[in-house]
Amino acid sequence: MARFDGKVALVTGAARGLGRVTALAFAREGARVTLADLDEAGGRETLDMIRAAGGEGLFTLADMRIERDVEAMVAKTVEAYGRLDCAVNNAGVVRFKPIAEETEEGFNFHIDVNLRGVFFCMKHEIRQMRQNGGGAIVNQSSITGSLTGNPAEGAYAASKGGVDGLTKTVALEVAKDNISVNAICACGIDAPGDVFHQWMEKEHISPEQAGKLFPIGRMGKAEELTEAVLFLCSEQARFIVGHLLVVDGGWIAR
Repeated sequence: MARFDGKVALVTGAARGLGRVTALAFAREGARVTLADLDEAGGRETLDMIRAAGGEGLFTLADMRIERDVEAMVAKTVEAYGRLDCAVNNAGVVRFKPIAEETEEGFNFHIDVNLRGVFFCMKHEIRQMRQNGGGAIVNQSSITGSLTGNPAEGAYAASKGGVDGLTKTVALEVAKDNISVNAICACGIDAPGDVFHQWMEKEHISPEQAGKLFPIGRMGKAEELTEAVLFLCSEQARFIVGHLLVVDGGWIAR
């Protein structure tokens, strides 16, 4: 039996990158998966990949900055599958700019998508999970936030640091409801479109050069990140509460 047979998972930002890989992993493990994104073409491509592999899912167009979109996203999941067991709040953005050059619009954009979006998602995911007796939520954060900083990522770091604090606090609020809330703080995952890939493009660094920056001597595989996500969503991880799981090839330990 697959780990998530009979379970229903929701993945935001599922049109590409880590969101796509995560959605595919849930489907391979037997879950029915709701994919949410603003990129309809990419989201439907991910859905086609799931169905081609024999999985089941649906796509919904949703802007994480708009609460009614998020509420509708959860409602569509329940309408189709009757419940919600796992949610991975993966949707996020980054624009590289030093704080002295950052605009109010740019700062607010990061906060609205990366932090406000996670707030909206958890609010409505928790309401549903309470109705079906529990569940698991994983927020995609970053080592750039409450763990470390990076030049030209001030707005991004502020938003992800907020996600870390929100994760810990909400985890305590819902622990007795059989709902686990944790976050992944990743760095260096080799997934096109991921934040680290965008940084590599900005700095004109190849994957081979980037790999040498990590004590492990290489970049991380997308599957290594998704295995951490799936573990935190599994029944075996329910005693893990409010944890920030670092998946970074030794970057922080260095």
